[in-house]
Amino acid sequence: MSRSRKGSKKASRKSSASFKPSANRKPVELDVEQVSAAIAPIELPTDELERLAAAMSQRHANVMRVRRDRTDAFRISRSDADSHNQADVPWYPLALAIPDGFHASRSIDFAAGEFYLQDAGSLLALAAAQAHTDSLSGQLVCDLCAAPGGKATGLLEAIGDDGFLLANEPIRSRIAPLAYNLSRTGSDRYAISSEDPDALAEKLPGVFDTILIDAPCSGQALLSRGRQSKGAVNESMVATNAARQQRILAAAHKLLRPGGTLVYSTCTFAVAENEDQVDWMIRELEMQPSPVSTLTDYQSPLAECGYRVWPHRDGCAGAFAARLTKPIATAPTEETAEFSEDPWLLRRGVLRSEQPLDSDCDELIQSVLGVSPSDATTEEDSGFFRQRDWITEAFCKGAPEWVKQDWTIGPEVAHRTGQTWKPSHACALRQTNDPLTVNVARIELNDAEAATFLAGGTVPTDQRGWLIVQHQGRPLGWAKADGRIGKNHLPTHARMQVAKNAVQEQST
Repeated sequence: MSRSRKGSKKASRKSSASFKPSANRKPVELDVEQVSAAIAPIELPTDELERLAAAMSQRHANVMRVRRDRTDAFRISRSDADSHNQADVPWYPLALAIPDGFHASRSIDFAAGEFYLQDAGSLLALAAAQAHTDSLSGQLVCDLCAAPGGKATGLLEAIGDDGFLLANEPIRSRIAPLAYNLSRTGSDRYAISSEDPDALAEKLPGVFDTILIDAPCSGQALLSRGRQSKGAVNESMVATNAARQQRILAAAHKLLRPGGTLVYSTCTFAVAENEDQVDWMIRELEMQPSPVSTLTDYQSPLAECGYRVWPHRDGCAGAFAARLTKPIATAPTEETAEFSEDPWLLRRGVLRSEQPLDSDCDELIQSVLGVSPSDATTEEDSGFFRQRDWITEAFCKGAPEWVKQDWTIGPEVAHRTGQTWKPSHACALRQTNDPLTVNVARIELNDAEAATFLAGGTVPTDQRGWLIVQHQGRPLGWAKADGRIGKNHLPTHARMQVAKNAVQEQST
């Protein structure tokens, strides 16, 4: 993950409607000598170096990382659709190739959050974390460099109904797309922060069961997407990134509880940023290698717990991932946050707002969630609500105590435009257990009607008030009805023109 980082003292964000997708760029080409120097001291035969150089200058198709409960249905649906020439992702069973001619990003299923589109290489980190299994269920997990959310959303699905995720993104301008992607999962078991890793480690030492670091790096794997220059193979750039990575890793070590798991990943080929960092963690932080048995086919020749996927071998942009553990023998002393005796730092029950909400916002929340923060008399009556000027958040049952601090951001349930409070798009997508279940009338649309709605059109209805528009039982967004039509309240970034061949093929 190639990007510069600056920390912030408090978490804040503009509306999640404020971000724009990045434009495609022309791939950058390297010659064989440059590629050979970039991967040194790993040695490859000349013919393989030529194939690697060629593959590094070619764009690789994204894959669909499908929701855990929908993978089998997508496999069956795809077998009945058009033929596809790409292979699935052998290192991550929940990822499927996109059928030829299927416009995945312009499908109703994509709008409904059925899958996330990403390069297959980026899934190596999730494979190292075993996010496709039940290993993370119930855990307290941190994605330390989380935006835009490709790995954070996978972790959020993996922790299940009893876990909790802190998605930290130091660059505040990247919080909006992260929040949007997390909301698309339908889960509310997360908080977002925008902290420098060192600052976060001071706040929450020794807390997390698992930490994933998709570290800022030289980004050599991004050359194929034109998102990095030839400077990515410059020794000084590699050295600068390696130094920054060690600072982040040291902070992650402080955040991790004894016995916890650390997954480290990059999108670069430089050994100094990959295997050398694994050696540094073992030597300086006394971390222990934790090999992943399902990834032996991708094992690095330089690290027993490190794994690589290559553009010319594996049909992706390329990636590195490693898994290590913090020894239980590590003394907790100064590395334990003081919130409660519970190692999870959880409240028993549900947190509720300690400050009154705006009366109009309180009334809106009561109408869409079925609970009123102002009327709650016990922690079991409602969730922990927090109002920030133009945004109201609602944290889930069993949220850690530290979510109440002002540097966290919760799942959004309402936002204010002018003096009017409206339910947030994230609230419509929320599919959670009591007591914060969205409890309003719903209107079911067929394929054609859903396509119209996603393009920004209205929906016919004789109902009144706020409605959740859904397709095959899956929420798409809000409409406000007057007894004749429902006015579309999809945010701009959630609207799309559904492709003609993407209406029925994957809707199973």
